[in-house]
Amino acid sequence: MSSLHIADTGLFVAMGQPSNSRYQAVRRFARRNDITFVVPDRVYEELTTDQPAVENPPVNTAIEAGWVQVAAPLPFSEPIVSRVMDGVQRYIANVDDRPADEVEQADAALAALAAQQLSTGQATAAYIYTTDIPAGEGAKTVLGDEGYGDSVTFVNGFRFIDDLLIGDT
Repeated sequence: MSSLHIADTGLFVAMGQPSNSRYQAVRRFARRNDITFVVPDRVYEELTTDQPAVENPPVNTAIEAGWVQVAAPLPFSEPIVSRVMDGVQRYIANVDDRPADEVEQADAALAALAAQQLSTGQATAAYIYTTDIPAGEGAKTVLGDEGYGDSVTFVNGFRFIDDLLIGDT
């Protein structure tokens, strides 16, 4: 079984800098379980900055260490990718009571990446690690509507990190 582990911006923000115990706990988890977290290119863009004060964003340190990689840009010409993106944006918009075009595309990209990988058989299971509850629930709901409900797990990023820290004590 090929599992895909997708991480969002919020997970990296919650982890903090590489010297932080939360970051180190996630790194140990990835190495211990031979997992490479994948970030959609839109998430990577959110995590990196052109600000001169930030020399090396934590996501780049993780990429250099080999436990994170950036996914190729999503093929929006594939119907399932665009359908899932739209569906998750509508789901989040309904939960947050705002127009769908105001929902960050990076949130919907988590589910779209899972849909693309599951539909092509590149993955048989997808774990979406996010601190954004509506994005995680939206991904699970929309991917379930596409027939992938049993193949997708929403992992609450805050709870995930807390559980790792409890396990380290």
